[in-house]
Amino acid sequence: MKDDALHARRPGFDAALLVCCLVMAMALAGIWFGGAWQGGFLSGQALSSHLPPVFWESLTTLGDARVQLALVLPFCLRYPRVFWALFLGALVAAAISRGLKVAFSLPRPAAVFDAAQITVIGAKLTAHSFPSGHTVSAFSFVVAWLALFGLRAAPLVLIALLAGFSRVAVGAHWPVDVLAGAMIGLFGGWLGLRLSRHFCWGLGVRAHWFLIVLSVIAVATLPFDGQGYPDSLAWRVTACLWGLGGFVAVYLLPLFRQGWRGVNRDLLRLAQKTGQA
Repeated sequence: MKDDALHARRPGFDAALLVCCLVMAMALAGIWFGGAWQGGFLSGQALSSHLPPVFWESLTTLGDARVQLALVLPFCLRYPRVFWALFLGALVAAAISRGLKVAFSLPRPAAVFDAAQITVIGAKLTAHSFPSGHTVSAFSFVVAWLALFGLRAAPLVLIALLAGFSRVAVGAHWPVDVLAGAMIGLFGGWLGLRLSRHFCWGLGVRAHWFLIVLSVIAVATLPFDGQGYPDSLAWRVTACLWGLGGFVAVYLLPLFRQGWRGVNRDLLRLAQKTGQA
């Protein structure tokens, strides 16, 4: 497989990622105990006002797991280990994020400021601010790619940063929520990567088909559900067409040429290589 190097020992990568998470955690502690958890929001909104709302609506959908599945679907056979690591990382990071949202239950900016003070783009959200789930999802997505490609995947980090900042731009989160989301996403993605090295269920033939079908169903809902951001429709349709087009190219066309036996034989090679046959 093309991504065997994903499971190679990378002590430098692991150390760098954990140090980054530690620095973020220390920054969060300083902000929290300093009582400045609302700081930077109005400045961030003022900065974001230089670009049109549709830009931020579209950008913020990069934190939607369905968009991420759409982006990765055309590469799910070329990089099956990445595909499986992304699933695990997303689940771990989402579980941590959901637990913290329930535990802290902090108000969002729209519940603190008057409507005239801030700009709210899309749905008006008022509760469960900490951490930013979209930012968690965006940063968990980049970990496996960084492990595989190193600095060549650095542009993905920049995109994740912009997706995180978009949560401030649309009025959904405080900057501290974004910082916490980035830390949790990186840490959850790292845990998912570690799990994928030892738990290879997702690389089995049946499991792989199950994950692909699940992904296709999720991606197919993108044009019909904007999760409160209707003006992002053009981008969601584009992502959907990309993902479903990738599914057709990677799975359906070979299926017509080779039949089930031929396609499953290719998947079986993957399973045998990882001890899942």
